[in-house]
Formats: sequence, C-alpha cells, structure tokens
Amino acid sequence: MNHGKKLLLLPFLLTVVFLFSAAMIVHAQTPAGYDVTISPIFFDLSANPGSAVGGTIKLRNNTTNPLPIKLGVEKITADLNGNVTLKADPSDTTLSWISFPQDTFVAKPLEWTEIPFTINIPKEAAYGYYWTITFAQDKTSPLSRSGVSLTGAAGLPILLDVIKPGAKAEAKITQFSVNQFVTEYLPADFTIKIESLGNVHIQPHGSIFISDGRNKDLAVLDVNPGLGNVLPGSARIFNASWTDGFLVRQPVLSYGQPKLDKNGKPIETLQINWNKLTEFRIGRYTANLLLVYDNGKRDVPLESTITFWVLPYKAIGAILLFLIVVFFVGRWLIRNYIKREITKRAKTA
Repeated sequence: MNHGKKLLLLPFLLTVVFLFSAAMIVHAQTPAGYDVTISPIFFDLSANPGSAVGGTIKLRNNTTNPLPIKLGVEKITADLNGNVTLKADPSDTTLSWISFPQDTFVAKPLEWTEIPFTINIPKEAAYGYYWTITFAQDKTSPLSRSGVSLTGAAGLPILLDVIKPGAKAEAKITQFSVNQFVTEYLPADFTIKIESLGNVHIQPHGSIFISDGRNKDLAVLDVNPGLGNVLPGSARIFNASWTDGFLVRQPVLSYGQPKLDKNGKPIETLQINWNKLTEFRIGRYTANLLLVYDNGKRDVPLESTITFWVLPYKAIGAILLFLIVVFFVGRWLIRNYIKREITKRAKTA
C-alpha cells in the first residue's frame, strides 16, 4: 500500500488526482472557507477473489466550522488518448463493492476524522478495478446552510488488483517525440506515450539519455519519477524537458504565473546561464529512452530513440553577417590602400 500527501485546490481536477504522485497532501479550499486535508492520496491494494480488503482514510477539517461531508464512489476510466474520467453509473455493480460504516458525517473543526472503508470482492472478480472515493458537501445536513459551502468534490483513487491466474501486464511505447526537430535554444521538450495492453495497471518509469555522438549522457532526464499508473486498455502521456545549457528559453512570469500574449501563448525570454558557459548547445543530438515496468515476474524494458537539432540560427546568422561585412569592408580598405600606394609611387617616380 502506498501512502502520500499533496496540496490540491477545489474545484477538484480529476486528471490531476489520477497522476498518483508520491508524497502529496490533498487540500480543498473555497472562498467560503472550506479547507480540508485528506491522507493518503491513493491506495494500491491487492487481494484474492472472494475476500475483503480495505483501509482507513484520514480527513482533517482545517476550518473553525463543522463541515458536513458525504462520501461517494465513482469508477475511474481512461482511453487511448490519455483522457481520464470518473463515472458514477448506478448499473455498475462494482461501485457497491466499497462500503463505509456510514456515508455521511460531520468533520469537527481543526480535528482529524478517520474514515474506514471495506472492499468486498466477489469470487468471480478478476484482475484490475479502479475507483475514486469522493468527498462532497452533505446537502441534506442543516449545517450546509450555515454559510460554509463546498463547490466540487475531492477524491481519493483506489487501485485494486484481484490475484487470479491470467493476469497480464504488458505495454508498448506508441509515441516518443520532441517538440521541435530543430530548436533554436533549449529547452527540448519530450513527449512519451505509453499504452497498456494487459488487464492490470502498470507503472512504467525510467530515463532519457541525451548524447551528441562524442560525449555520452550529456543529460539524464527522469520519466515518471512519481510512478504514475497506466490503466489496462488505456494510454498515458509523460513529459520530460532538457533545460541544461548556456542559453535557455524561459517563460516570463507575473506574480508567479506565465505571462501570455494576445494569442494566449506564453511569452518567453532568453536566459543566459553564465555558470554554464562551456555548455553551449549546438548541433545534432540523440535522445535514447529506456523505461521498465514490472510484469509480475521481471522488469520488462521499453526502448526508443530519436534525434533532434539545436541550432541558434539567429545568432549564427548575425555572426555570419558580421563576418561578411568585415570581409567586404576589409577588402575595400586593402584595395584603397594599394591604390593609394600605387598612385603615391607613380608621382615620386
């Protein structure tokens, strides 16, 4: 079982919760003063068919008012485009597998509340099941009219592997690309798309190794360091950036947020890292991707390779223009000097 904490703001962003990053606190807050902390941020469980498994969630009411909470269960689904959705389909019988001693309660001010849950697994169950336990405002409570209200709902993902013969963990890389084949300056932004072909979730992770053909491993970039999961029958996109260089494009920030132009694109500026003067990036580079995932028996490698160029063509163009001007001006000066000398000697002859 993995536990962690992360700070979140409500309204709850479903796709962010599904990232399953390690060591996070779930934090919900609204202008009206709704402020709670939930721990852990997800459960990764396994059990046999016909058994029961569960855990205890801790919720802290960080306000000075009692908060009425209603618990719910929704199913996590994902597609091959990396989109994650939650569904509360009454016809989905797996939602009833999760039960609580009570599905509504009042969280006392500035105190932790423990919320036990149990998953009763039918004998016919097999392989992977994925849900989110939601924490919304209990609108039936008289306290919901006290002025403290919740918009949206926090959620805590539950991953369950039912141990049964036939479990299959398999994946492939469907995309490994760089944002621009030819980029003027760093960063070089990489996109990795992993598709799960099995019937249980996987946690692919590894590194991108950057080389210029002469120097091996100029940079090593982590991919999925938080061990995010890819659900069976779906795909997930991971990103990594190479930013280690003398000249690097950086977004212009305003009050901690990127400034945007009239078209909604981030405004960037060129940052000079004088402490990395010897790391001027120019030329052809190779990015080697190496990932592994556990198939239940061993670590399975996934590999891919791409090439890209870093060419500061504006700077190169300015230098070439300067050299051309120097050449022609120098030639003109030499010609004039020779002409003057010939004329001078002709007069004295």
